[in-house]
Amino acid sequence: MNIHEYQAKEIFRRHNVPVPGGGAAATEAEARALIKEHGPDVVIKAQVHAGGRGKGRVVKRDRASRTYNDLTREPGRHEGQISGRRRGGVRLASGVEDGLKEFRPLLDKDNRLVSIQTGPEGAPISAALIEQQTSIAHEYYFSIQVDGASGQPLIIASAEGGQSIEEVNRTNPRAVLRIPVDPVEGFPAFRGRTLASQLGLPSSAIRQAGEMFANLYNVFTEMDASLVEVNPFVLTGEGTVLAIDGKVGLDDNASFRHDGYEAWRDRSQENPTEIEAEEANIGSYIKLDGNIGCVVNGAGLAMATMDTLMLHGGEPANFLDIGTVNRKDRVVEALRIIVNDSDVKAIFINIFGGLARVDIVAEGVVDAVNELKIRQPLVVRLNGSNVEEGRRVLHDSGIDVQTADELGDAAELAVQAAATAARRRSRN
Repeated sequence: MNIHEYQAKEIFRRHNVPVPGGGAAATEAEARALIKEHGPDVVIKAQVHAGGRGKGRVVKRDRASRTYNDLTREPGRHEGQISGRRRGGVRLASGVEDGLKEFRPLLDKDNRLVSIQTGPEGAPISAALIEQQTSIAHEYYFSIQVDGASGQPLIIASAEGGQSIEEVNRTNPRAVLRIPVDPVEGFPAFRGRTLASQLGLPSSAIRQAGEMFANLYNVFTEMDASLVEVNPFVLTGEGTVLAIDGKVGLDDNASFRHDGYEAWRDRSQENPTEIEAEEANIGSYIKLDGNIGCVVNGAGLAMATMDTLMLHGGEPANFLDIGTVNRKDRVVEALRIIVNDSDVKAIFINIFGGLARVDIVAEGVVDAVNELKIRQPLVVRLNGSNVEEGRRVLHDSGIDVQTADELGDAAELAVQAAATAARRRSRN
């Protein structure tokens, strides 16, 4: 689960990680009070669940797609961050009136922040973080995440902060330090001081930086985080270290151990269809960019299904793991989610029944076609428990459906069906 920068910094403060003075504003009155308290020189940051805010653009909703295409097609031409007419999601201001002038477009409900990470729809801006400006002598990068290969926390740090760590790693890989952390030992301050020395911080800032690194590791472990990233943390003109940015991803599997998780969730930043799927108790649903809707039982089989579709030249419109389902209504709800996606041109149902009974899934498919008036071509592959009965249910129902026994054959049928439907729509 992603949270906003202002929420991450609230967590940082509780763990003694130094951050600039400031707070979140969702109204003009709140913005005015924060500018008076932390100004006159402030930075105003749009709060969205996406990166690239400074190099993005705040535009009207109907211009979002065109702006996104401009940013992704010619990124070098659209590097403007703060100055000029091209105003992004990170803005500098001096004084109350100037600050409010920069704040108002961010919270305009008709506007969207568009960056290379938001997608063509852009992101609605939930609030603005208003902080005092910081004099910066040098920028650094620091993050903690789980290394899937070793099963341990991994610290990544660099003296080249303030830019994409992927770009730093591509152009100057020696500038990126990787430090695996033994979960039993943790990351005490003395190890943080060693890292600070490796990053080239001045001796006067080594102790403070070491404590900050140790405290950030405590955030990672105590909050059950999947990611803690500070890009950048800075050495200020006064010689202190400060986390002027903050990104925290929380593992929502641990939400039962933290009372605040649900309160931190911002549903306005999430895909509405994914929320609908969650509320319908669909096992797992993620919206993708293709045009073949998938209903599959089991995460591994769902991944294999998407790979096979792509192998045959198709693109999945979603990841949907319906789980071990033995209820017809769950099948209907899953297909309702798929049908309501306007991008879907064909539907591929791939069920391997172990604990799930194939005949019940087949009955759910028949009910869904009749109830939802499904018009998209339907390809169904059934295997496993009660498979013969399931195939008989489909055959006797009279619904228009294509079937195949092998995954590759079924995927090929789905790709062909989606292509035919797309051509038909383009002619119309």
